[in-house]
Amino acid sequence: MAALDSLSERDKAVLRSIFDPTATIAPDVEDAGDKFVEEEEEPATDADKESTSLCAEGVRLAEAGKLEEALAAMTRGVQAAPDRAAGYNDRAQLLRMMMKDDDAMSDLDRAIELTVGKQSRARALALCQRGVLLRKRGQDDDARAAFTEAAKLGSSFAKKQVVELNPYAALCNQMLSQVMRGEKDIKL
Repeated sequence: MAALDSLSERDKAVLRSIFDPTATIAPDVEDAGDKFVEEEEEPATDADKESTSLCAEGVRLAEAGKLEEALAAMTRGVQAAPDRAAGYNDRAQLLRMMMKDDDAMSDLDRAIELTVGKQSRARALALCQRGVLLRKRGQDDDARAAFTEAAKLGSSFAKKQVVELNPYAALCNQMLSQVMRGEKDIKL
């Protein structure tokens, strides 16, 4: 596999966001200040600890450009603790980077199932990744619903996406841009 140096800036940004998919893919945009209602608990069982360790190994492998090996490590991490939502989130991020969107969506669906009724970071992250994939598919209404729920859980990235997906805000931004450029005939 290719070394980290040969990865595109987009791929490097995706790797940086493996544990925080609420961060945008654009490398120059950071997302800080997320406040979630429930904080994630530290891994409680030996299986959870093993899963966390395997997923971290997967991140290191992905950063080294060894994507298939990273996927294998993350899959072992999911298998070690199949009820740990964060493992599915991590693997989904890698699958998105590998352009395996359907597989990523399956992992996100599982992470969302595992976090039903929880107001946690894992749920917000899964919803944000789901929203990104839905936007990519042109399913803006479904994406807006995912981002809205994640925003209610405290994700600032999701809040930005809800605003961006608001058709009235887009129209206002278009009109403001035209005014700022000094256009005499504002087109709607």
